[in-house]
Amino acid sequence: MLVWKKSKKAEMGVGVLIIFIAMLLVAAIAAGVLITTVTSLQQKALTTGQETRSEISTHANFVEVSGSDAQDGDIENLSMIIRLAAGSDPIDLNDVLLTLSLNNMTGNLRYASTASTTEFTVTYQVNGTENRAGFLVRGDVIQIDLVPPRDIVEDESIRVTFIPKIGTQSVVEFRTPTVLSRQNMVLFP
Repeated sequence: MLVWKKSKKAEMGVGVLIIFIAMLLVAAIAAGVLITTVTSLQQKALTTGQETRSEISTHANFVEVSGSDAQDGDIENLSMIIRLAAGSDPIDLNDVLLTLSLNNMTGNLRYASTASTTEFTVTYQVNGTENRAGFLVRGDVIQIDLVPPRDIVEDESIRVTFIPKIGTQSVVEFRTPTVLSRQNMVLFP
């Protein structure tokens, strides 16, 4: 006579198998969450890096600043030659604020088609290969013409700041000559 003995090993093996499968599912879900998070963080890091690079590297260089109408002892108009610094992204001139600080007065100017005490005009002296109207791009050399908030006198400190929306500001400081007697005077460099 054969007696079957009941074994509990099979029941334990099925329980262990269910727990093992559950652990695999939890690990797969956790791996999916980690991969999604890492991908999101990588994209944010790339975007932040690009924004930081353009914020740090984008700026303009002042080549020359000159004044006109100076034969009567004061300067009534300023002209600045500016170019984009190496490695800079294009600058939209509509988003530029130009500040002109005199001894006792400061003027803020925006890009426009006619020069006034609150607006400056731009003339392209050299067009870069990717030239676009209203932008300062690689290869461009522009002349900014403006009317100061008041006439600039002899031996006066002047600070001009070119502030783009994205990028770092460019500053030039100089002092006018002690005698203003010519029609056109180079003030910087």
